[in-house]
Parts: sequence; structure tokens; C-alpha cells
Amino acid sequence: MRRISLLFIFCLIFVSCRLPESGLYFSSNPFLEAKTIVSDESEIVFFTDMHVGRENTVDGIKRYDENFFSFLEKKDYPLIISGGDMADDGAISEDLLNMLGRLTSFQNSMYLETLGNHDWHPYNYRAEDVASFWYGSVFDTGNHMTYAEKLLEGLEINEEGDTINTIGRYVVKRSSGEEFLSVYILDNSSRTFSSTLLKWLSEALDKDRSRYRIVVTHENILSGGNLDPSLILFGSADEGEAARFMKIMEKGKVSLVLTGHYHKGNVLYGDGSSYTEFTGASYHSATSPFESTAWWYTISIDEDRNIITINGIRGESGEVGRTWTIKAK
Repeated sequence: MRRISLLFIFCLIFVSCRLPESGLYFSSNPFLEAKTIVSDESEIVFFTDMHVGRENTVDGIKRYDENFFSFLEKKDYPLIISGGDMADDGAISEDLLNMLGRLTSFQNSMYLETLGNHDWHPYNYRAEDVASFWYGSVFDTGNHMTYAEKLLEGLEINEEGDTINTIGRYVVKRSSGEEFLSVYILDNSSRTFSSTLLKWLSEALDKDRSRYRIVVTHENILSGGNLDPSLILFGSADEGEAARFMKIMEKGKVSLVLTGHYHKGNVLYGDGSSYTEFTGASYHSATSPFESTAWWYTISIDEDRNIITINGIRGESGEVGRTWTIKAK
């Protein structure tokens, strides 16, 4: 009985402990200096959880890449945004580099990407690689760096030295000079932000003069809509931090927070009047009760009515399957 009581107390302490904060990769605020793309288009593209490589290890995985790129070629979307988990096991495979090359090939678009938890995963080592893996981990030789680590270092994806845009602020500016939309890319791939990152975010939002603001991060802040399984499996690891984050979003007039991670996705929390979060479903389809058919999304802003429309595009058809609307701040 005593052993059972001690085990219960240990479990209670363990689940109540705060997880480690996401690493800080900057010596100063990364959101104050924005990269800009000039466009008069009011629609952007969002997808999440592509998991490149999963189709080689898990049965029943389907990607609809040709439908996706045919869709992207029909219009000059200023921003194409990934919600993380581009890599399934952290490996920088040839397939992943080819995908990144295609995503960054659109001359009138900027490709943005946040970090997902799978992007940090150690990839599958052969038995003879185990010694070099542990040596590299302890002595930091740079062996077997994960996709996320390489991304933060500035992963070059082609001979021209192009790298992927990640954590920071990105602005769609009108040809008239108006700053139309700010998109903030955050990292909560360990299910928590750092307190410094949130401080920097708040500071940048206070100074932001864009008409609209959207925030993108991988892990859900809220979860459990309609009593779905994300109630138990997902959501922010720290309730106090989640409350602080939502307060910053409301004070900073952020219209929409985009997240991924929960593969079944297609969950909207809020209507735009206060904190509003949309969780996208995975880019790939899978035969599992915790998965979905493949989806990607367009997010369009109607300035006249001050409405944001999220159109869910089905991967297998390339056609709109679901639509959500919210008020824009």
C-alpha cells in the first residue's frame, strides 16, 4: 500500500512539472526586424504535418504532392506557410530537400516554416552508427544533426545558398506601401514557449503597424474541441503560460493563431471576437482513428467586411471541402 501511495505521489509531481522551455536561439528580439514581400493579394496558404519520410515506414500514408503544387501554381500567393513537422524523424533526406526546393521555387511567394516536435527527432541509425551518435551528442562534433538544428543554423537547400524562413516576423506589404499583414513564426515544439520569447513577441506586437496579424506555431495552445482526443493528448504543457500567450494575442490584436500537430485537425476555437485558434489537419492522409484525410488551407482576408475565411482543401481532389469564417481584428 505504501509503495502504491509513493508511486501515486511521484506520478502527480511528474505530470504537474513544467516541461523545459524551448531553446532561445537569438541574442535579441527576432520579431522587430521583418522580412517583407510586396503583394496586393489577400490570400495566403497554410499546411502542416507533412512528415516527409513517413510513407516509407508506415503503411497507408498518402501524399498528394502533384495536386498541391498544381493548386499553388494557379495563383501568386504571397505566403506559403508550414505549421511544422516537415520531417518525420528529423532526417534531412533527399526527398525533403526536393520538397523544400519546390516550395521555395515560386518567385512571387515567400515560404515560411515553424519547428515541429518531429523535426527534432533523432533519425534511425544503423547499429554501427550508435557509437558515433553518442560521441557526437556528448562532444558536440556536429554528427547526425537533426533537421530542426540544421534549420536553425540556416540550412542551405540548393547551390544558390537559399535557406528556409523560420522564427521571426514576415510582412505582406501593398504596392501602395501599406503594411497589410504581419505573420509571426514562433517555436513551441517542446509544448512550451520561453518567457523571453513571449516578452519579445509582446514588444513587437506593441510596435506593429500592420493592418492584420496572424501567429503560427506547431503545438496547440487550446485543445479538446467537441471532446476530441486532443483533450488528453495535446494542448499547451503549462496553463499559466497558455493564459499569458492568449492575453498577449488579444492585447496585440492578433486575428488568428494557426497550429498543427493534432493530425485529425480541422478545429476552430473562437470566432475572432477574442482569442481565436485554428488547428489544421495533416497534409498526408492515413488509415488511423487519430489521423485524417489530407488537407491544406487558404486564409483570405476581406478588408471591406473585416472577415477572415479559412478554406480547407482536400488533398485527394484539390477542391474546397470545408470553410470557416471569423471576425478580423
